[in-house]
Amino acid sequence: MSRLIAFDVDSTLLRVESLDMAVQHALSSLPDREGAEARLHGLTQAGMTGQLALRDSLLTRIGIAELTRPLIEEIAETLRRQVTPGIKPLLKQLRDQGDVLHAISGGFTDLLEPVLDDLGFGPAFIHANRFRYQGEQVTGLDEDIPLSRNGGKTEVLNLIAGQFDQVVMIGDGMTDFEAYEGGAADRFIGFGVIAQREVVLAAAEHSGAEYVRTVDALSRALKASAFDQARGD
Repeated sequence: MSRLIAFDVDSTLLRVESLDMAVQHALSSLPDREGAEARLHGLTQAGMTGQLALRDSLLTRIGIAELTRPLIEEIAETLRRQVTPGIKPLLKQLRDQGDVLHAISGGFTDLLEPVLDDLGFGPAFIHANRFRYQGEQVTGLDEDIPLSRNGGKTEVLNLIAGQFDQVVMIGDGMTDFEAYEGGAADRFIGFGVIAQREVVLAAAEHSGAEYVRTVDALSRALKASAFDQARGD
């Protein structure tokens, strides 16, 4: 049996939202910091629960504060200390048993590459958005990348699924569930360890998909699905 396991990154492999972390840092000197942070949180929630188009959520969050290349590089280093507890040994275990792992994120490669490298994801196994820059200033995102829009994870999975016997999508947001709903993944495991989004839980329950609240439960779910697939169930 060959199995591809695709992991979301923010609030899944990481215990934070990487873009929000960068924006919050940029907002720290503003007089209305608390108000701006509340707006940022609302935009993130709206994007992750499907209430707001993903690209609109990303662009609006980028526009809340001035992001610069030096700030992005600083936050990228900070993110190396924000790995979800228990995830690193799980990834090693999965690779040791022959699973192929990809990281598929609506976040930004510029922020995520260092920490994903730490977690064993080479460049060919990382799929994420990219910032556009004018000089040192972030001006937007590369809109040609599918992950900047809803349904992007479905497109990416369809491109990399190849001849795998089973494709599993793991994540905390509706964009992750969409990949399963759209037929690109055979299984969806909702990840409620960091952020529990009721709309994702409801979608998982309605569709018969799995939902976990601990990394240990995720490990058990992946072992069970591997066993079932090996039996041909």
